[in-house]
Amino acid sequence: MAVVTVEEVHGRAAFKRFLELPYFVHRGEPRWSPPLIAYERWRLDPHRNPFFDEGDGVYLLARRQGQAAGRITAHVVDSEAADGWFGFYDAVDDGDVVRALVEHAATWLRDRGCSTMTGPASFTVDADAGILVEGFETPGTTGRPWQPQWYAEHLGDAGLAPVDGSARRTWRLETTDEGPVPAPAGDVDAPAMIGRYADARLLLRDGGGWIAAVPDLTAVAGSAVQLARRARHHDWDGCTVVAADGDLSVLVPLVQRAAGAAGYEWLVAPWHPDPDAPPATVHELFHTAL
Repeated sequence: MAVVTVEEVHGRAAFKRFLELPYFVHRGEPRWSPPLIAYERWRLDPHRNPFFDEGDGVYLLARRQGQAAGRITAHVVDSEAADGWFGFYDAVDDGDVVRALVEHAATWLRDRGCSTMTGPASFTVDADAGILVEGFETPGTTGRPWQPQWYAEHLGDAGLAPVDGSARRTWRLETTDEGPVPAPAGDVDAPAMIGRYADARLLLRDGGGWIAAVPDLTAVAGSAVQLARRARHHDWDGCTVVAADGDLSVLVPLVQRAAGAAGYEWLVAPWHPDPDAPPATVHELFHTAL
């Protein structure tokens, strides 16, 4: 049995390993949708991410025989919170690595008075919420991550169980250029996850609701030159709904038309016009008492 150790991340070298670990684990995997490294660096920086104005967290890095093999965060929204969270969960296919990470995260939260641990969610419940439990054959997109099947399996082996009612289902829809094209909503903020590659035409409002979609950068996420070129010409194949507030049966067709008029071919969304259509993917939160 390989020796697994877990350490708190301190210093530039350890931070770099923590930041880049998923790129190491999933290198060569065509279904994986790599996030923008600049955004990951920003939101993991406690001096820049506003989450740390009130919240607190720890970064944990697992090593197997000295080599980085897994990572996780444990965090609390504020010092009075009884509910603890974990996020930024990535690991090689090794149950011992995942158990060690979960145990250390649970200990950190328990020492701060937390009675539960839920995740993965990256600092806020809406960011990267849940782990893939169905649809492993479906490639991820920007805003809808792909994870290997062992991610959920090893969490279960470590004592965590899916949270009832937490399932997030998504479908892939074709866009359309039929019908009126909605005007962009200037008061809907572009998701920070996409940085300068946001497309204002996908930020929409209807009555009291709003919806935000982002271009899928997956195909060229590793090339800054190609990203810049595509962004300049708005040359994206598809997009993903990453946030919405309101009636999805109204809002999704709205962005479906806006995306079609803007030249997008497909849209990943949390709604389908056929209520019996099987989802392409399902993500769930996992939970344990401490």
